[in-house]
Amino acid sequence: MADIMDMLTGITRLVKTTTLNHQEATSVVLQLEVPAPVHDVWAACTEADSIQKWFLPISGDLGIGGRYALEGNASGEVLDCNAGRSFRVSWVMGQGPDSELLFTVTPTNVDHSLVELAHTSTVDPEMMANYGPGSVGVGWDGALLGLQHYLRGIPTGPQHRPAPEIMNPFMAASSEAWADAAIANGANPGDARAAARRTTAFYTGRDGQGAS
Repeated sequence: MADIMDMLTGITRLVKTTTLNHQEATSVVLQLEVPAPVHDVWAACTEADSIQKWFLPISGDLGIGGRYALEGNASGEVLDCNAGRSFRVSWVMGQGPDSELLFTVTPTNVDHSLVELAHTSTVDPEMMANYGPGSVGVGWDGALLGLQHYLRGIPTGPQHRPAPEIMNPFMAASSEAWADAAIANGANPGDARAAARRTTAFYTGRDGQGAS
């Protein structure tokens, strides 16, 4: 439990207002230093056999212009790739809003790397008001947890998901951390904290729906 919460506090989170496809959009940005050289991180995040070990099974063509699908989750197109450094993909969840993910990895020393995820989406204003950036960010905090465990050789992936008594406090703390990031971006503190509570309830299943 302590290891998981330590990882959570090691993430830098930013919320930015931007544009996507000529529409107003929100970017949630996560940065985490991981204990692995760049080539290992790149392989973990771009090779299908590796991705399914810490994230989700993936199918499709992972080359530029190819289309991919994550089992039970997002699908999209590989829009750009700077091999060994960064890639950008469209990210579509059902009938959800336009969305893109930019992944970047940078060496910090011989055996550590800085991972950055930037998820930009044209989120419905009502959804953003209800849940805030944590609606997206909490899921990516969990993904980075899986990636870091995988790079450390700790069993991970859906079949090794920690028990609710471990993950529920993680999600609650993640929601609050995203409220902090929203407030730093100018959100009303009271509204941001209320949105964080609703996000926690969603991800822990206490709102009657549960996380997707």
